[in-house]
Amino acid sequence: MAMAPKKKQQQDEGGWLTTYADMMTLLMTFFVLLFAMSTLDPVKLEQFGDSTQKKQGSKKKSKKVSLSQINKEVKKLVVEQELQSQVKVSMDARGVTLGIASDLAFSSGTATLSGPIKSFLVKLVGTMEKATYAIAVEGHTDNDPIRSSQFPSNWELSAARASAVIRYLTSQGIAADKFRAIGFGDTVPMVANDTPTNKAKNRRVDITFLTIG
Repeated sequence: MAMAPKKKQQQDEGGWLTTYADMMTLLMTFFVLLFAMSTLDPVKLEQFGDSTQKKQGSKKKSKKVSLSQINKEVKKLVVEQELQSQVKVSMDARGVTLGIASDLAFSSGTATLSGPIKSFLVKLVGTMEKATYAIAVEGHTDNDPIRSSQFPSNWELSAARASAVIRYLTSQGIAADKFRAIGFGDTVPMVANDTPTNKAKNRRVDITFLTIG
């Protein structure tokens, strides 16, 4: 029984030594960290900061743009390019549609894009890059038949015109999987094909940012 106080005293001394050792370990870790920080290359630190900011910026750019915003941007672009009479913008349950007059985009009976429409499409690329929606490009003709070696009917002509628009947009960096090309021929007229003016309205290419992909 006389040995119990000494044993307790030894345990107390051992606990103190353990605490002291822990404190010294923490101090050593702290000084190692200070040394490491003092030897960091300032240039690398700046590069790291720049890369972080770029990543944050790219996340901001990928933020989803609403159809209302797209509608607003496209209408503004049409006004800036003074194309109100040749490009009609509308928004409905299906999405936002740009109705581009074929007389602006193509020469008669061809599927080769004109200079003016290329200039307009280039300016549309920024909006398309931000959009997360699928985009339908639909070709339409009037009911005047076409019979050529290249286009046996209006079906082929309308499909070729839709494809020409998509090919040009993908050449400007827009991902091909955003698009779907459709040729309707003369089956979906806007108005009756009973006057030259109405026929001109029906000759068009519609670009639609779809509500449902």
